Amino acid sequence: MMYLLSKLISKEWYKALLGSMIVLFLLVSIGDIINGFLRNYKVDRILIEYILKLPDLSGKMLPISALLASLFAINRLKAHSELMAILAAGFSSARIYRLILMCSFSISAIQFLNLGYLLPYANKVKRQEFEKSRKNESKYLARSTIGTTGLIWYKTDNYFTSFRAFDPRKQELKDVTLYFLSPEYKLSEVYRAETAKYLEGNNWQLSHVEIIHSLSNEEFPKSTTAVNMLIELSEKPYDFKQFESDITTLNIFELRNFINRLNDTDINSTEYEIMFYEKLSLTLICIIFSLFPLAGIFNPNRRSAGFGKSVVFTLLFTIFFWAIHSASISLGNSGKIPVALATLGIPSLFTLYILSIFYKNRSL
Repeated sequence: MMYLLSKLISKEWYKALLGSMIVLFLLVSIGDIINGFLRNYKVDRILIEYILKLPDLSGKMLPISALLASLFAINRLKAHSELMAILAAGFSSARIYRLILMCSFSISAIQFLNLGYLLPYANKVKRQEFEKSRKNESKYLARSTIGTTGLIWYKTDNYFTSFRAFDPRKQELKDVTLYFLSPEYKLSEVYRAETAKYLEGNNWQLSHVEIIHSLSNEEFPKSTTAVNMLIELSEKPYDFKQFESDITTLNIFELRNFINRLNDTDINSTEYEIMFYEKLSLTLICIIFSLFPLAGIFNPNRRSAGFGKSVVFTLLFTIFFWAIHSASISLGNSGKIPVALATLGIPSLFTLYILSIFYKNRSL
């Protein structure tokens, strides 16, 4: 008996989830596709760009879909007086909460895979196929990669450069190596420095430098050292900031490893930690949004609460939640509050609210 009731509730929830996802994605898709036609893009480009946007759109839509799934499922059961019959049969409110919680794990797992893997892959494809060809795109950015060693590489006309990280506040590169090429494109000199600090124009100051000379000659290479030295590079701090957009192509575990490497230096990694924990936060939000509308089960009579009021209240909740959550993320990026509080603080507060509603009414 309990199995059949669980199957009935689960079926209603997944039907409502599928319906809400289809409606939300259609609404967003129509506007996005029309915008592509207004910009005179070809049909194939519109479709490709839309497909590549789907992971980002899904990250925003899945929590709302989970919320609507619970809202519509509970109200559908109320409308047919099924909820009252389910509770009268001994299927407690705690069982309903546990059942919807189990259902929400499926949508949160999809969200984790979407934000952790699909979104970075889509960003990587966009960078390779579209963004690198734009006129305002940095030529250095199009050639940058993040390897397993943690070094970022790029190439200009007469030298290669690798560095571990760029500190935008100090305008300083960490663990820099410059490989200079001769006019015949042979390796001529190598500069290794702990840091390269931007001064002005195209001037950079290298600190604790080791220089290897005469690599393109027949004689044995020579090595010299210097505490500080000035060098002229083609790049300015703005160019190195462009490398940060490549971080969005890392999957969730690669991003965690990248943050760990940054923590080995004195660079502030708050921005990247926010990026990492926000993925986890959005996964948790799918569960929270699934449980929030369940307060309606404590009024099982279909006349006790109008569906319109439930919809309005849920929409207000959604707007309020995203407003304060976005504000919290902004405060975290500016360093005014800790990363964990910025990304997980608001979801945790609403989790406590859901628990308080449940424990307050579970005896009803």
